[in-house]
Amino acid sequence: MSGEDHHVPNLDGTRRGGLISAAELTREAPAVRPALHMLERWDSWTGVGFPLQSHFRPESFGTLMGRISLLDPVDDGADFIYRLYATIAANKGGMDLTGTRVSDMPYPDYAAALIQQNRQCLSSGRPTIHENRFIWRNRKYGICCVRLPIRDKTGRQNMLMAIDLHANPDKRPDKADYIPQL
Repeated sequence: MSGEDHHVPNLDGTRRGGLISAAELTREAPAVRPALHMLERWDSWTGVGFPLQSHFRPESFGTLMGRISLLDPVDDGADFIYRLYATIAANKGGMDLTGTRVSDMPYPDYAAALIQQNRQCLSSGRPTIHENRFIWRNRKYGICCVRLPIRDKTGRQNMLMAIDLHANPDKRPDKADYIPQL
């Protein structure tokens, strides 16, 4: 990945990249509204264990398509690999992390926060919601991430579906931009 040192400041004293803040959110937070239908779908699962990946049909994603990543735990959950990285995040951040370990992301403090949040979701067995603010390649971002613990298509491996809801830290998303067009 990038050889940037997230501890090296820009000339104005600000950092080039890395975590600014991380906060847990509730379902009632305005930024979460665009993904409420996905949380309700997760809640509707009546099978054994986590819902299967097939419980979330891509045609129901609507405008969330391109905002969804799939992650596999590796090393007993010490890290995660992006099986699929959200297209919109790849376009905004300038790199597709599909096939990459979260720990190999350019900014170690941001990667560590994501790994901890992913672990929390899998170990709790429930969806989690976090808002992360960070600097990526000298640009400030804010991402509201809804994580859903699910099982792969075979039902044998636990994994995560992560939904990135916005990428502008100064503006909350307009729900019209995200409501599925069913």
